[in-house]
Amino acid sequence: MPATQTDNKITGKWNIVSVTVIPRDSTYKPINSGTVYPEPSYYYFQFNADNSWVENLDPTSALALGERGSYALHADTAFTLVNVNLPSNPVECKITSLSGSAFTFTHHKATMYNGVTPGFLEYVFELKK
Repeated sequence: MPATQTDNKITGKWNIVSVTVIPRDSTYKPINSGTVYPEPSYYYFQFNADNSWVENLDPTSALALGERGSYALHADTAFTLVNVNLPSNPVECKITSLSGSAFTFTHHKATMYNGVTPGFLEYVFELKK
């Protein structure tokens, strides 16, 4: 069941503190604990009340380097991101923690290790207001 606007706790500007990439095998078992990538202070996600979003990767915001699109919130446990440039490839995200000042979500992508072994890459986004 979709969340109502009053239940939308992800609305606002969230600074991207880090992204952790965890390699997983084809059964989704972690291969190792992953690698944490600290992000510059100007990287952020903006989730708007009209269900639009922007990911900014530009220090001046003048070039609008990043991604944008729409999102659908599914209660406080998950949401779907739709990139305006890839509307046929929505990204299913799982909310692992959410408070008024901190927000962590994950999503994964299929991959091929060494071009032959199937697996997944899990992305863990740690955000702060």
